[in-house]
Amino acid sequence: MEYKWVQSFIVAAQTCNFRTAAEQLHLSQPSITVHIQQLEEFLHVQLFKREKNRVQLTDAGKLFQLEAQQMMSQWEQSIERIRLASIGIQEKMIIAMTPLMVETILPHVIYQFSNDNPTLEIAILVEDSTKIEDLVNQDKADIGISLLPTRYRQWYQELLIDSPLELVIPLDAYDDETGTYIDYEELFQTYTLFTHHHPTIWGELLHKLREKYVVTKQVSISQSYVVKRFIKDGLGMSFLPRMIVRKEL
Repeated sequence: MEYKWVQSFIVAAQTCNFRTAAEQLHLSQPSITVHIQQLEEFLHVQLFKREKNRVQLTDAGKLFQLEAQQMMSQWEQSIERIRLASIGIQEKMIIAMTPLMVETILPHVIYQFSNDNPTLEIAILVEDSTKIEDLVNQDKADIGISLLPTRYRQWYQELLIDSPLELVIPLDAYDDETGTYIDYEELFQTYTLFTHHHPTIWGELLHKLREKYVVTKQVSISQSYVVKRFIKDGLGMSFLPRMIVRKEL
């Protein structure tokens, strides 16, 4: 059984179309057909039912699809281990973190840790907090750094960073030299409030703000780095963790 047979089968099974599979693998359609035929002859089973311009998996094909995916995953892991060993790397660690964490000192800590452990290769995945835990649960990441608590009892979690919130406003709203008094009521009536770039704080925070101020306009933005950019451009204000605005303060 050859690697290219299995690879062609997996893509063809996902697309149910040999032409589309050929385009994704940058092969000709006849090559895909030959690979599938060779695989069927090797296994002595029919993997696809041909129906006009499309193909459907047989029961045997559905069973082999699961086996093929596991086989390909193991294949790629073995190749990766050999590659790492050839350059003196004994182990690989995958760290999944949120975009907000990328703006903290954590990348510098990870960089120093990598330098102190030359036989360890570190890879960083940047994903939303809602996806971090599933990456760890599916063995796609070894460590997850998220803004959300774990949903699984079997995982160990620890608080890494605790940072207070700061109200961040455009520079033209405050004069550092004269120390002009800030009227918070006027701020909330003048500037757009950017919200929901943190997964846990905004429900309670907005409730407290509306009890005290009139928030005339708010815009939901999912990523904190976009919020920082908009504030720098004078487009609005927001509450951000001090740890991600430390350079600007």
